[in-house]
Amino acid sequence: MNIGFIYALIALFLWGIHGPAGRYLALQNVDMYYVFAVRFWLGSLVFFIYLLFKRALRFSWIESWKQVLLISSIGVFGNSLLYHLTLVYLPGTFVMVLENLAPIFVLFASFIYLGIKPSLKEIIALFISFLGIAFIAASKGSYPELQDGYYIGIVLGILTGVSFGAYTFYSAQYVKPLKREPLKIIQFLFKVFLLSSIMASPFVVLRSSIPSTRLQWFWLIEMGIFQSGLAYIFWNYALAHLKTSTASILFILTIVFTTIKRALN
Repeated sequence: MNIGFIYALIALFLWGIHGPAGRYLALQNVDMYYVFAVRFWLGSLVFFIYLLFKRALRFSWIESWKQVLLISSIGVFGNSLLYHLTLVYLPGTFVMVLENLAPIFVLFASFIYLGIKPSLKEIIALFISFLGIAFIAASKGSYPELQDGYYIGIVLGILTGVSFGAYTFYSAQYVKPLKREPLKIIQFLFKVFLLSSIMASPFVVLRSSIPSTRLQWFWLIEMGIFQSGLAYIFWNYALAHLKTSTASILFILTIVFTTIKRALN
């Protein structure tokens, strides 16, 4: 099996915990702006400790700065902000389904910018994604507790998927030449997340409420270390080894992992 599939499955399993954990904090009235800002700093800390242990903290901060700025502002900061806002209106499983619009952006971008035509399997996978999204949008009446802000959540969820698609596409272009240099991939992630953390820092100061119990802090820290840290490491390793379109479609598996996690609760 291609090592890229292994990396992708690990990342997707970690992200499968993402939705339920974030939804739990949202229902506990923890400030979601605060959550996503703290997660960035925790993720940056993971990359920093790894590079410190590997003695690889010396690198160019201005190399590919335009690409780093684009990925930081849209693919990480923008995506995470939209994701956490969506969790205020929709359950984690719904959010993960909507985020699976990411492959659509990737396939269109690959066709427009790289001239890569989607395969029949990729088109079928996208069609299934559209059906899932249509099912969610049409099922409002089955969930009376979601009446307030339901369609706001749908729109935010779609934008979340598009922004993650942008992250996957542009990050893949950067890391593919580095698949034999994993330390440089971590250095890239450290720059991206540190810049995102700086952009999100005002939300730490202006927060309305922070976690107040050990369980709330546990899930916040877990999201920072495993979803904002380790998951991105494995995902970018996967992007370096797999076709970008293949990796983006594999992201659909997050729905499976999220559903399993909900069933076990």
